[in-house]
Amino acid sequence: MSEIIHYSNLRKSVHGELLLNIDSLVINEQACVALSGRNGAGKSTLMRIIAGLETPDSVTVTLDDKTLSWRRACQKMRTHVIYLHQNPYLFDCSVTDNIAYGLRRKKLPIKDISRKVSDALDWAGIGHLQLRNARELSGGERQRVAFARARILSPRVLLLDEPMTNMDSEAREQTCRMIRRLREDGVSILLATHEYHTVAHLCDAHLSLQAGRLHPQPLEQDGEERKIIPYR
Repeated sequence: MSEIIHYSNLRKSVHGELLLNIDSLVINEQACVALSGRNGAGKSTLMRIIAGLETPDSVTVTLDDKTLSWRRACQKMRTHVIYLHQNPYLFDCSVTDNIAYGLRRKKLPIKDISRKVSDALDWAGIGHLQLRNARELSGGERQRVAFARARILSPRVLLLDEPMTNMDSEAREQTCRMIRRLREDGVSILLATHEYHTVAHLCDAHLSLQAGRLHPQPLEQDGEERKIIPYR
């Protein structure tokens, strides 16, 4: 399995205390990796660094076998990586306009935007919501809009921060289906969770963030342990 991004010697301190002390983190192509850890362990901080949204104290980033400066790496990561917060921000406008936002910023032709948005609505199963104000939707519906808005930008890596928190069983299953379909489309996924059992069936690897370090864990499913992808 090919590497997309390799972060090595990643350090991050907060208020003078070392929060992250990670020797190596590899994001492989078309893999889904669970990132677990207690609240405050640094999962969200790590994901913001991976997305190029927060600056670490130090790190070496290798993207597609090229070692980059942090400034150059940020530019690349903001193109290839999308970070989806557990409570994604939606604009006070229609579902269609929310999904089209990123493409409009890229100044794509209107015809291309319309086609891509229509495809994204169908993909997420929210065509019936396209004219609704996104802020008036239920939690599960808002999550599906956020997934469609992320997918339409064709990311190589999608970072999901507690994507199933406070969801009912139906909304969770819809989210699981979208994660599976994103992987089928070739997207790599890093999924932060404090409820690993809810996502175990989706994942190829499980990393636990403890005292600033990443610890590979055995995958568990149906009461059995299994290991598929070694992570370092």
